[in-house]
Amino acid sequence: MKRTTLAAILLILPGIGVFLFFNLYPIAYSIYLSFTNAQMGNFPLEVTSELEVTGIDNYAWIMNDPGFKSAFMWTWIFVAISIATKLLFGIILSLVYNSKWVVGKPVYRGLLMIPWALPILFSVSVWRFMFDPVFGPVNIMLESIGFSAAWTIEANPAFFAMIVIETWLAYPFMMTVITSALQSVSQSHIEASIIDGAGYFQRLFRVILPIAGKPIAFATILTSAASFQFFMVPFIYNSALFEDRFLLLYGYRKGFASSIPHYGRAAAAMVISIIFLAIFMYIAMRITKIQEGSR
Repeated sequence: MKRTTLAAILLILPGIGVFLFFNLYPIAYSIYLSFTNAQMGNFPLEVTSELEVTGIDNYAWIMNDPGFKSAFMWTWIFVAISIATKLLFGIILSLVYNSKWVVGKPVYRGLLMIPWALPILFSVSVWRFMFDPVFGPVNIMLESIGFSAAWTIEANPAFFAMIVIETWLAYPFMMTVITSALQSVSQSHIEASIIDGAGYFQRLFRVILPIAGKPIAFATILTSAASFQFFMVPFIYNSALFEDRFLLLYGYRKGFASSIPHYGRAAAAMVISIIFLAIFMYIAMRITKIQEGSR
């Protein structure tokens, strides 16, 4: 082996070791726990207790639990709705930003990047106040037209609030990617479509967006995965209210917030979530074909 190759291996070994310890080891250990009876009373292990391998019992229990079925269904509903809203707002704001009629673009873009800059704890706390049923500005404005909702108490209004908050938190990412994709479209293509008599929306949907499609599809897949793993926002907002609405929150509450925490079942829920997410990512990558042409 050449000295340069050996030196390179020695230099990257510490990084590989840290990666394996902080990434692969927790995943492998969680998979192991999902096949055991780990719960409050026998884990962490005491002198007189030990874990027992229970096979797929935890997975069978999870798959038959109505709470898991509800969380699974609502998670996908949330992913579908939030992706549509984030994509819509991202495209609209990017088109406005790219317009030649917009002045003060640096200020405009800086203001739109605010959700990225703020800590998520602060953002969710502010939104929770905004949706407060009594003092929140949302209900105060809605009461003027004879409508109000218990945004922080009832599950369905709170679920709608989650979509609003997720859209607000994620649109800067979508806007940044879509703006870059739109700016990469050659001006000659647009000019050719104008010469052919194409209107604005014809140019947008038949020329601009198809050319910028792959970066937009890639951003959509990434933010879809983030929506599937939605946890911190509902946890801060009201974790008990969303146990049967979000998969990761369901798994967390089974392991840490239930009357009898069962770590094995919580680990099984997380493993199932990872499997479904991996399947979704694979199908999305194949459908969009964004890997084609990459080296």
